[in-house]
Amino acid sequence: MAEQEKIMEQIDTAFHDLESGLNGKTGTPMHAFLKHAYSVLKQIEFPGRKHEDWKYTPVQRLMALPYKLPRTTAQYKVTELAGLESYIIPVLNGKTDVASLHPDLKTAGIKISMLQEAMEDTRLKSIFNKWLNPERPDSNQAFEFLNFTFQSGGFFLEIPKHLILEKPIEIHFIHDDPDVSFSHPLYFVHAGSGSSITLIERFEKNIASTVADQAGLINALGFYHLDHNASIRHIKWQDLPAAQSLVYKLALSQEKDSRFNSLGIDFGGETIRNNVEVELEGSNTYTSLQAGFLAQARQSMDHQTRINHKVPHCESHELYKGIIDGQASAAFNGKVYVHPDAQKTNAYQQNDTLVLSPHAVMNSKPQLEIFADDVKCSHGATIGQLDDKSMFYLMARGISAPAARHILKAAFLAQVLDSMEVEPLRDHIRSRMTLDI
Repeated sequence: MAEQEKIMEQIDTAFHDLESGLNGKTGTPMHAFLKHAYSVLKQIEFPGRKHEDWKYTPVQRLMALPYKLPRTTAQYKVTELAGLESYIIPVLNGKTDVASLHPDLKTAGIKISMLQEAMEDTRLKSIFNKWLNPERPDSNQAFEFLNFTFQSGGFFLEIPKHLILEKPIEIHFIHDDPDVSFSHPLYFVHAGSGSSITLIERFEKNIASTVADQAGLINALGFYHLDHNASIRHIKWQDLPAAQSLVYKLALSQEKDSRFNSLGIDFGGETIRNNVEVELEGSNTYTSLQAGFLAQARQSMDHQTRINHKVPHCESHELYKGIIDGQASAAFNGKVYVHPDAQKTNAYQQNDTLVLSPHAVMNSKPQLEIFADDVKCSHGATIGQLDDKSMFYLMARGISAPAARHILKAAFLAQVLDSMEVEPLRDHIRSRMTLDI
């Protein structure tokens, strides 16, 4: 309880600082939204070790830092990827300046609105109400309401019906501040019927910064809604500075005949928490969640997934592969719920991990809850070390032990990385994770 009070003291101070900087914008619908989120946040507790879904994420340690509101970042730059042409949306310290976005986005037919503007659009109210007003908020949603409480620069990305984009959309998430601070990116993606896009999320260091790496937290929240027959190819690449942490949630709802292919790669950061929640609202949907990670030193990486099969004839696939070394820890907790009406469901779930150090820890718990009788569902998990026979085979052919280990690690994650269709980003990730062969 004392830890909870300490967390709320920090949040209270930051929220009063936020209100003092509104400069006449109090009393607006957006301010009312912030105050409501703040009131809910004060009524629910942040999850602790006794909370089943959060037992492997060090929440108390994560929230113990004296976070302040970040300052405005004047400029930013991430590594340019040769051969990658894309539509770029920068998110600096949680804020997006829609007015300054490149006109190519509008020319391509993409509509982007500031959050406060989109909230007042009657066409979009049902989407907002679905995600922003849960009936019984609890500890599982503490970081969501923390995001809502400090919301100042969220955006709504609308893909019109039947729009097929050849170039991907890139969202650059940058947290850059000389003080210990937190930022709260919030974004909505609505894919209209028959549309098809590739969307890349890049969480990276600001290489234009002159500030030494400082501890910070990015609490990112993305809501995706796919209309009938819409398709999104989603890629998330996380390579944050060593002192920064990330709490990330992707909430997805899919209508009939829609397809969502997601691939996430985690490499940097200190404490990383990934949540993916999927609601299958219409029949004949396809959902694929793939992820790979490399955790070293004292990093903590926790992956939590939930796929809700509500209707018949839906298919979901999950493949999570990771390598942990040093004193790192990782977790995978995957849940697939098959409701009584969800006959003809096809659901597959697999988690494979290499543990390379006696001090590293992996916790894996794939789960199925099935209440229908005409389904194909399976799950599995493996935790092991590098294969001794393979090491011997490579070293017997003149390859050094470090090089052999490198080859086997790269081969282990190749199943995930090779499925990435954006080649320049795939090559960049391989080079950053030193997985080139």
